Amino acid sequence: MDEEMDVLEANQTWDLVPLPPGKRAISCKWIYIAKVNHDDSVARLKVRLVVKGYVQVYGVDYTETFSPVAKMASVRLLISLAASSQWLLHYIDVKNTFLHGDLQEEVYMKQPPEIIAERESGYVCRLKKSLNGLKQSLGAWFGRFSFVISDFGLRRSAKDHSVFFRHSSAGCILLVDGIVIIGSDTAEITSLKTFLQNQFQTKDLGSLRYFLEIEVAHCKWRIFLSQRKYTLDLLQNTDMIGAKPSDTPILSRTKLALEDGEVCADLDTYWG
Repeated sequence: MDEEMDVLEANQTWDLVPLPPGKRAISCKWIYIAKVNHDDSVARLKVRLVVKGYVQVYGVDYTETFSPVAKMASVRLLISLAASSQWLLHYIDVKNTFLHGDLQEEVYMKQPPEIIAERESGYVCRLKKSLNGLKQSLGAWFGRFSFVISDFGLRRSAKDHSVFFRHSSAGCILLVDGIVIIGSDTAEITSLKTFLQNQFQTKDLGSLRYFLEIEVAHCKWRIFLSQRKYTLDLLQNTDMIGAKPSDTPILSRTKLALEDGEVCADLDTYWG
């Protein structure tokens, strides 16, 4: 918790101010997270300050919330390109992602629980940076990231706004969803990693192993994709881990008749 507060203060996430008349401050809470690897081993433990953004009011403390996400068709296409060309898939992690987004709206938050500034107990936080939980956090982060990455010379794809690319005489370089780097220009890839590290404090996680709930396994000329872990987690969360597979979802000997059951009152829902 102390480490997280140090990061928030170093990033100048907020200013402590008296709450202006007619304004309200949103509550927040601490969330403890265990990030796991594709094999369910614990990668690292995290604590995050999360704003209770579900009480935000449109037009008052947020407006735009849209942020593009990687299309699965783009992910499969780029991974197949990397496999056929024997390119490496580089995976990076942006520390405290949302803290890099600049807020345009006037948002006030109550001081974090258990940590209240001395002699300023009656003050609230006027947010300057986005935080986890805010409705506009993803949009604020993507806006900041797009602006920064354009300085490196990468252009955004017109077909998928989560894909950035650049061609050069030495090859090409592609950036997917802000964390996966693919390309043939190894020198530029190294330069891009250094650039992102200076801008956002990233961590190089090496070869891509797990991305968007997809496990990635590498071998010569081939890259295998699997959603085994995602499927098992889904079964676990729905208490279906011990269920037996079935070819049909109903009993095979069930006999249905036209006159059985009640007439549906809302046919439009089912007929579309």
